[in-house]
Amino acid sequence: MVKGAVKVVVGLCLAFGLTFAISARADDTANESPTKVATDATKVGSLVNPYQAKEDAHDQALADEGHKLFGNFGCPGCHGYGGGGGMCPPITNGVWIYGDKDDTLFRLISLGSDALQKEGFTRQATENIVAPMPPMGGVITNADDLWKIIAWIKIQAAANVKANPQ
Repeated sequence: MVKGAVKVVVGLCLAFGLTFAISARADDTANESPTKVATDATKVGSLVNPYQAKEDAHDQALADEGHKLFGNFGCPGCHGYGGGGGMCPPITNGVWIYGDKDDTLFRLISLGSDALQKEGFTRQATENIVAPMPPMGGVITNADDLWKIIAWIKIQAAANVKANPQ
């Protein structure tokens, strides 16, 4: 009886420890520079948006925070304040040049389009492009801020596509 209880306690401790280790790892990357996170994640698809559930729910508070960060880091200079384009393509129209995966968007913004192409990514759509996307991973403070910006872009794009179906 005691051996069975000990096994249960040890099993629970191991499960809790593993869960804590996974959570701690995710929290650790939140404060890392986007460039470091994108560079360290060698396997495509391994970057997971911690705000996915809120993004799917079109969480307005998250969208507002992401939009504010988008403005603070100078993104409107190329993409316009609402993300509808400027000298560079719109980013809130639902057309994703390299695909719509959050992992791809994180890498594109962090590393820039030239580095993304060197990693083997290819264009999947066309837009009027004046210049390559510069690497913003050294400008955006941390990975968490970039995930919030991506969430705003995707939430805004979904709203724009719904309001203006093609």
